[in-house]
Amino acid sequence: MAKILVILENAKGKIVGLTRECLSVVQKLAGDLSAEIEGIILGHEIGNLAQEAGKFGVKKVYKVDDAQFDGINILYHVRTIEGLIKEIDPSLVIAGASLYGQELVPRLAARFDKAMFASVNSLTVEDDEYEGIHPLFEEKLFVSMEGSTDELTFATILGGNNPEAEPDDSLSAEVVDFSPVIEELDKRESFVEETVAKVSVDITKAKLLVSGGRGVGSGEKFVVITDAAKALGGEVGASRAAVDAGWVAYDHEIGQTGKTVTPDFYIACGISGAIQHLVGMRNSKTIIVVNTDEEAPIIEIAHYAIIGDLHEVLPELVKKL
Repeated sequence: MAKILVILENAKGKIVGLTRECLSVVQKLAGDLSAEIEGIILGHEIGNLAQEAGKFGVKKVYKVDDAQFDGINILYHVRTIEGLIKEIDPSLVIAGASLYGQELVPRLAARFDKAMFASVNSLTVEDDEYEGIHPLFEEKLFVSMEGSTDELTFATILGGNNPEAEPDDSLSAEVVDFSPVIEELDKRESFVEETVAKVSVDITKAKLLVSGGRGVGSGEKFVVITDAAKALGGEVGASRAAVDAGWVAYDHEIGQTGKTVTPDFYIACGISGAIQHLVGMRNSKTIIVVNTDEEAPIIEIAHYAIIGDLHEVLPELVKKL
């Protein structure tokens, strides 16, 4: 049976959300290819995470649990995963297009001299060929890439385009201990330390976001966004213009230079809709726009639009709650 190998990125004792998005893509691919899903997880003291992967349909998890992997040396990861690929012979190796995945997977593809679908929104199978969609120029253009399913193939999946796979407690994985494969040459790089930025809020997990842009007017007026988000039980988002103006912290920025979000409800207030912002929120399930400009670009992707002054609309909305 064909095998799909998923690189299970983990951080802070959890399988990261982007990997869970990859797993939802892989679940569909496994059905189309009649393939079995296997995974590799690398780190230190990660036994519980290896078991957790089974809840997402991973049949077998190769666990590399070693103190040398406490902190990322990318060369250790490349060499070890290369060794596993040679041993189990998967048809597809896939990971999230995080900083980790974008550094790791191209190195693997180069070592095997095989094709790679780099940073694709989607990866599907039709007529024994993979098709990947890669965005260009801030999603103004999309490139369709194709490749045979008969060859070993590598891929990285962009975040914010696919739902996260839901765990099923009735499922479990066979966990296999896999020894690190490290050569002296790999030790030319070494992990020094990890510095984690303080983040006040993780807006990527919010189900509802109220976002403000340049049209809010000032930092003092931005409280109307904060009040609405609190009243609705959501979080605060912002365009780059609002962040650059110092009205709200960078943690809340949505767009090309900020976060990519896919909430159930996205309420955009005083945001014109530059493409740099749209790429960060266009996949929200329901988009509601409040803007005085009925020709604002963001209205083109909105499900509902209120043409009016946000400073009048939002307080009235809060009063109704």
